[in-house]
Amino acid sequence: MTAGEGAPNVPQRRTLRFLLAGLLAAAMGPAAMAAEPSADGKLTVVVENLRSDRGLVWVALWKDAKGFTKSKAALARLQAPAGNGAVSFTFAELAAGRYALATYHDENANGEMDLTWIGWPKEGLGFSNGAWIGLLGAPSFKAAAVEVEAGAKSIVIPLRY
Repeated sequence: MTAGEGAPNVPQRRTLRFLLAGLLAAAMGPAAMAAEPSADGKLTVVVENLRSDRGLVWVALWKDAKGFTKSKAALARLQAPAGNGAVSFTFAELAAGRYALATYHDENANGEMDLTWIGWPKEGLGFSNGAWIGLLGAPSFKAAAVEVEAGAKSIVIPLRY
């Protein structure tokens, strides 16, 4: 075999591989980008029925059922001083999908949900989608889930004491 005939030499093979990989990436780029959910959803949460303006209001957001209502598993947690009857929170840059929220009014600002001796909340508590606690504890993620899409959405969560 003379030079230039037969299989390409190693540098030519590498160049060919990189060229093919680049072409494949360019061809798949738009499809791959279209498959990724965009993070352009915005969810405003208005927490209503605060019985006082003392303490803090906490709200947490979960993306899936795993760890729902467990603070450390939340996708995001926000707090604000308690207002006169209502407090508003905004979660920005959310991918489209289902989310569930829980909120409580920490009136004594101790960072904990205070409970009665039988385990019932002493402070105001609420969940998205009108979900509420039952005999066995917190509602399911499915019961509290709200749909977020591109653009802005607003929900109201009334507290119960």
